[in-house]
Amino acid sequence: MKLKKHGIVLRPRGEIGAIFNCGGIEHEGSITLLPRVVKKGYKKRKRGGFYRYVSEIWLGKSGDGKKFTLSQGPVIKPSEPYDTYGCEDPRITKLHNEYLVTYTALFGPAFSGKNRVGLASTKDFSTFEKHGIIGPNVSDKDVVIFSEEINGKIGVLHRIRQDIQIMFFDDVNQLKENRDSGFWEKYMEDLDNYVVLARKYEWESKKIGAGPPPIKTEEGWLLIYHGVHEKLYRAGAALLDLNDPRKVIARSPQPILEPEKGYERKGDMPNVVFPGGAVPKGDELLVYYGAADKRCALATCKLNDLVDFLLRHKDS
Repeated sequence: MKLKKHGIVLRPRGEIGAIFNCGGIEHEGSITLLPRVVKKGYKKRKRGGFYRYVSEIWLGKSGDGKKFTLSQGPVIKPSEPYDTYGCEDPRITKLHNEYLVTYTALFGPAFSGKNRVGLASTKDFSTFEKHGIIGPNVSDKDVVIFSEEINGKIGVLHRIRQDIQIMFFDDVNQLKENRDSGFWEKYMEDLDNYVVLARKYEWESKKIGAGPPPIKTEEGWLLIYHGVHEKLYRAGAALLDLNDPRKVIARSPQPILEPEKGYERKGDMPNVVFPGGAVPKGDELLVYYGAADKRCALATCKLNDLVDFLLRHKDS
């Protein structure tokens, strides 16, 4: 099964040099995106990476999910020691009465590997509050929060090294305040026991990471994730058990989204599709993704069709 592509929804304009890897959610009847934005002026290094490359998070709104109005500036930007060099790749979860935004926080120059995961929150998408770093004191990315408590705890997926792990928090306050270093030392010692999804197929053999926050369905938590093989980023999907998301019910053996179009194959990082937002709209699922680290694009499918497809691959 492959998602149906609808093209670019946000592209670089004016002062913006790149706009991509957007989180997405429905808010007050509108589709709201939080795209990652890099302003013009950055330059490519001969040995990889870029000079003067600092990411901010802006805001886009749409009535139909295809034509977006973009904010005049960032809603989350570097301002603290832990994110001085950039705020990247946001994801959005509504939990209780607020929206939680996770993002990759750079405390060193882009592409240096000096990153952890920042947490912010908002109730209206007008004002945002930063809550600092969540997770252990190691390089961490692709953090997504479940939209409901699981057995009384808040579940969070993340990626340390090459696979997807899970961690649990007792409540929202504990999530925002982080845990003590002793807990994280023990967590890191037992990291293999927290792996939810490990690399399995050739198309994801280098690393995998969660895409949008998991979507609750009758058959399980639907997780769309990215996989990397030889610098080629594709997307797959999995179903996780509703009561114990450490149990994988089913998984797509082939990608459901891969770079094929020109806007996905050419950009600051060629051959990349990077899903970050998935919004159920009626019986349809709107999947927003970064294309070649340059633009935001949209792909769709029937939500039930994707779940049925996964159930046919229970033993894959």
